[in-house]
Amino acid sequence: MSSRHAFSPQLPFLLLSLLTGLTSSFVTPLMSYFLIDEINVEPIYISIYMVSVTLSGLVISQYLGHLADKGFNANRLYGLTMVCVGIAMIAFIFSKQFWHVFLAGVLFMSVGAGAVSQMLTVSGLWAKNQDIDLAAFNSKVRAAISLAWVVGPPLAFTLVANFGFAASFSVAIACVVVATLFVVKVVPPQKANQHSLNTTLKGSLSLPFWLVGLAILAGMAGNVMYLSSMPLYVMNELGLPENLPGLMMGVVAALEIPTMLLAAKLARRFPPAGIMAVAFIFGCCFYVGVYFSQSSWELLTLQILNALFYGLYAGIGLTLLQQQAPDLTGFTSAFYSNATRVGMMLGTIGAGTVAQFFSFRDATIGSLCIAIFGLNVMLVFMYVKHRAGR
Repeated sequence: MSSRHAFSPQLPFLLLSLLTGLTSSFVTPLMSYFLIDEINVEPIYISIYMVSVTLSGLVISQYLGHLADKGFNANRLYGLTMVCVGIAMIAFIFSKQFWHVFLAGVLFMSVGAGAVSQMLTVSGLWAKNQDIDLAAFNSKVRAAISLAWVVGPPLAFTLVANFGFAASFSVAIACVVVATLFVVKVVPPQKANQHSLNTTLKGSLSLPFWLVGLAILAGMAGNVMYLSSMPLYVMNELGLPENLPGLMMGVVAALEIPTMLLAAKLARRFPPAGIMAVAFIFGCCFYVGVYFSQSSWELLTLQILNALFYGLYAGIGLTLLQQQAPDLTGFTSAFYSNATRVGMMLGTIGAGTVAQFFSFRDATIGSLCIAIFGLNVMLVFMYVKHRAGR
């Protein structure tokens, strides 16, 4: 099969991933800024909003994944999540008080938080019935989301600076409209097959499944703990230029996309669990390097290690999780998305807690500890699988 024919059927799903990433990239990076600057709340309200929306979103995402596994049209479930994002954006544009934003978040953004997991479900259901390299396909889907996040946040902050928050939220609404029409009119409708319909959770989720999920959560928690503390560490504690954090993020974003694609090629020659473990080793080396760095060139150079960590971790994690429960595409996609969201929430809380009692630099030690934990989880996973294979 030529690369041209192999790639063409995948294009709608990669574009859907890009549109999903673009939608969130015009909203998520702004929420703390929006609540502080536009709604004028105390910082504690950011945590109240984030925790409430995240926890309600976990339940809703898993339920939508359950519906997809029961045979509901996954495209329509995705469309529902995107419509809820659009409703929330309209509410945010007209909100003047915190409780307006809070209600819109809990009622609509919590449903919209399932957009990524439903996009992964739509893509996963299609990929299961195709003669393609699943690891390579998953890596492309994740890379499309990363590409969206390379473009979206800088544009979002530029729009806010020049036209206000309503401008960025309006672009998100436009992305919602395009994505919803695209999934209904262009993307082939996807439903779970009869074998999946007859599969229940009982006995399907083994210890290796939960271990991979725990490793995915740990990888995201450590990464977000670093990202949350890095700008203030770089600017306030090291006294380096204000544009350096953005430059660091841009460098790692550019490098992690080819690394994700490389992860799929490596998975053809090496066990995916081993690749995941190596990713955590790169993460440990990166966090140690950041802790001892004092200059711009050191921090920028270290982004190579950061890209190797996150690119391998993100490029192989979903595939490894799907291998543990191949007949539960909807549940697995939702579980993967929820594990990353819980990791983000824990990483944000962890960064603030460590910085409150110690320093932003010390938050990097927290990330290192989490990466070591993730590495050990993967070592336990490999031991369990080895014992089971005897």
